[in-house]
Amino acid sequence: MLAGCSHQPQSVEAVVFNDAKQEKRPSEYVLMLSAKVSESPPTIRLQWIRKPTPLDSYTVYRKAKEASSWGEPIATLSGSKIFYEDTNVAVGQTYEYKVQNKNYVGYIWAGIKVPPVEFRGKVVLLVEAEQAAALSAELETLKNDLIGDGWIVLRHDVSRDATPQSARALIQADYNSDPTTVKAVFLLGHIPVFKSGDIAPDGHRDHFGSWPADAYYGSMAASWDGSPSTIPGDVQLQVGRVDFDNMPAFQKSATELLRQYLNKDHKYRIGQMTTTKDAFVSEGFGRNSANNAALPNAFRLFPTLWGNNARVVKGSWVQHLPRDTYTWGHINGAGGATSCAAVGGRLTTKQLASEQNYGAVFWQTFGSYFGDWNLQNNFMRAFLAMPDYGLANAWVGRPNWFFHHMALGETIGYSTRLTQNNKGINGGLYTPTGMFAKQIHIALMGDPTLRMFPIPPASNLQATRVSGGSTALRWDASADSAVKEYYVYGASSPDGVYMRLSIVKGTTWTHTNPGDTRYYMVCASRLTVTGSGGFYNLSQGTMAEAVH
Repeated sequence: MLAGCSHQPQSVEAVVFNDAKQEKRPSEYVLMLSAKVSESPPTIRLQWIRKPTPLDSYTVYRKAKEASSWGEPIATLSGSKIFYEDTNVAVGQTYEYKVQNKNYVGYIWAGIKVPPVEFRGKVVLLVEAEQAAALSAELETLKNDLIGDGWIVLRHDVSRDATPQSARALIQADYNSDPTTVKAVFLLGHIPVFKSGDIAPDGHRDHFGSWPADAYYGSMAASWDGSPSTIPGDVQLQVGRVDFDNMPAFQKSATELLRQYLNKDHKYRIGQMTTTKDAFVSEGFGRNSANNAALPNAFRLFPTLWGNNARVVKGSWVQHLPRDTYTWGHINGAGGATSCAAVGGRLTTKQLASEQNYGAVFWQTFGSYFGDWNLQNNFMRAFLAMPDYGLANAWVGRPNWFFHHMALGETIGYSTRLTQNNKGINGGLYTPTGMFAKQIHIALMGDPTLRMFPIPPASNLQATRVSGGSTALRWDASADSAVKEYYVYGASSPDGVYMRLSIVKGTTWTHTNPGDTRYYMVCASRLTVTGSGGFYNLSQGTMAEAVH
């Protein structure tokens, strides 16, 4: 089954409660919010699992996605309510909601038949120069995958011995030339690590000092002079890093681990990375601990992705990780640089480097020390070095992260930037922020352009010049039977920009007046229904050059 596809109904509460019936349910701590939508009349129905402890009321807010405040409430509800229907909505639009009673709060970005995103902007790809030649084939696939997902790729090869300032200057030059379009930065390989601050967000005095600060590479305007502990100003760009430097626990070299990651990245994008369950949670800190990062970061997220039918497994990693694979995984517990004392015992980088492949696509991890990801055999980076899964990992809990936009097709890099810009407890747009909001350590390990719910693309695209000057296109259908339409694009250069030419219901199309269009791309399209409504989802683009 494809990661994130539909499945048989089963309550989130029932699944997560099975392994620990003595603990309070997640809904005691966080509002587990999802949405069902209808087209006629247009309605978004927010729904949630009732809090076991009674509440006096709920307050409902709504805003545009990029709005900087929630404004006045749109409704106040009785504490006995478990839903709210918004009929002041339109098909094709999105709305972000907050439902709250003091610190008991849920967030969702919802919409009805939201149009596809056809152009995502420009992504700056910084590649470790010392790795570029060995990975030339994989880098070409990555470039095509990014183009096929609606990105324009701006690549720079940067020596591992360069200064962070010189690497950032390349990004700033790209951004300053087109600030409205440059959106993301993908750091691939050992791009120079900028360290800043005098902090210990894991609470250990022996670990007080400067930490890696990849937000530096997404901050285009503010000065970082003086080694700030708080991110200066706003982060403009979505940043993610894939870096296997100094990971001797794995028998493969950094080059081979990068090659392995890029192959996994491609496999996921074309819908070939499958999972048997939606999410796994191992709460080493215990449900009642203030350090339990699973509650605001995992359990609040899952219903927005899959509704109340999410297949969530909670318990011992020893029991569950070898048996099933998951779209999301969350592990917390007392940590070290290379380990985490989760339920089931201490899980270590050495174990992750063994033959066992603990499969989850997106990871959340939280424990002491491994948030400082530049350390040798770092536990957080180790999840990305596994052979078949592990594409992203974030140190969640200090502060809390907000991934709910991914339910309607946003990238994980968008969630990273949103979290980095979420201010502290007195000014945060999303609360509870958790400790150490807006500090420099907040970073994503993984490809920032990744998004959820990939669908199999069309294949075997052929573009043939025919008599009269037309170009005839044909392709093989997506393996997904729910695909009903294909978006056809053309460009004069293989790197784009690709402009939409037509929307086709079959698997053939003729371009009667191609002009200087020589390169073509076809994307499969389907309506993807999630716990936040529905959006038209485009597959990776399949590309071909016109031939005579």
